[in-house]
Amino acid sequence: MKELDELLKVVDRLLGPGGCPWDHEQTMKSARTYVLEEVSELIEAIDLEDNHHIQEELGDLFYNAIFLSRLAEKEGRCQLVDAVKGITEKLIRRHPHVFEGVEVKSTEEIVHRWEQIKKQEKGNLHRKSVLDGIPKNLPALARAKKMINRIKKTSYSELPHTDVAFDFSDEDTLGTLLWQITTTAHERGLDAEHALRKVIAEQEKAFREFEISIEGGNNED
Repeated sequence: MKELDELLKVVDRLLGPGGCPWDHEQTMKSARTYVLEEVSELIEAIDLEDNHHIQEELGDLFYNAIFLSRLAEKEGRCQLVDAVKGITEKLIRRHPHVFEGVEVKSTEEIVHRWEQIKKQEKGNLHRKSVLDGIPKNLPALARAKKMINRIKKTSYSELPHTDVAFDFSDEDTLGTLLWQITTTAHERGLDAEHALRKVIAEQEKAFREFEISIEGGNNED
């Protein structure tokens, strides 16, 4: 794509001799926060169904991805071509029903196969816990959702439940409830995000101990 090649040239010019001094000072660590900002702005544009800003924010996201890739090359971490090759191979590998003629009967089966293939891939990384790989810096709610989703697929039965009758059956009502909880927390000098992170840490510790106990039990057989 000619336009993408042009963007690559612009980024290379910014980072090259005679380029932008500010860009020259950046590292992957210093630039990483901008990616989060751009993703947040893109999500907002999508929620607002603002097509003009969707286009603009997609462009910003493309730029940040390429900028970070060039910084990764500069720091000797990886090459852009390898990153592109890796994601291409991953997509082909995880869609055998498209690229290998494997028959599937439902989207549920597609999702199941995706998870199985992903599990096999991650197994090669020698991960000790099903929770490994969930980014620590995710927002608390997003991290909790990912953790619960993975834990629910195991035999663990100690996830805390509540008998409090929260009256909601749709996202609008749930959103209002979360807003009320956050507002009340603020009024009482509490940080809802930090509070949830503390609970997440406690639940993660308990689940990892459960995994170790199961592994130990299996080793005794």
